[in-house]
Amino acid sequence: MPLSVSRKEDYAQADISDEALQNGMASILNQMEEAIHQGESLTSEYVVQLSQQLDTYVLIAQMRKMRCVS
Repeated sequence: MPLSVSRKEDYAQADISDEALQNGMASILNQMEEAIHQGESLTSEYVVQLSQQLDTYVLIAQMRKMRCVS
């Protein structure tokens, strides 16, 4: 489930539950692992694209944590 956000502020507001966020991250990690097992390099376009998707989820999680701490 790729997320689409346009501004930094939108990341923390993204309409996704914590469980869905965690499931999305796990799914991307599984796809990355499978791609590597099938011979994709870490710098292949597909793996890099998955990594960028994962970055979006990580950013949302980090921003939510920062908002809870402050």
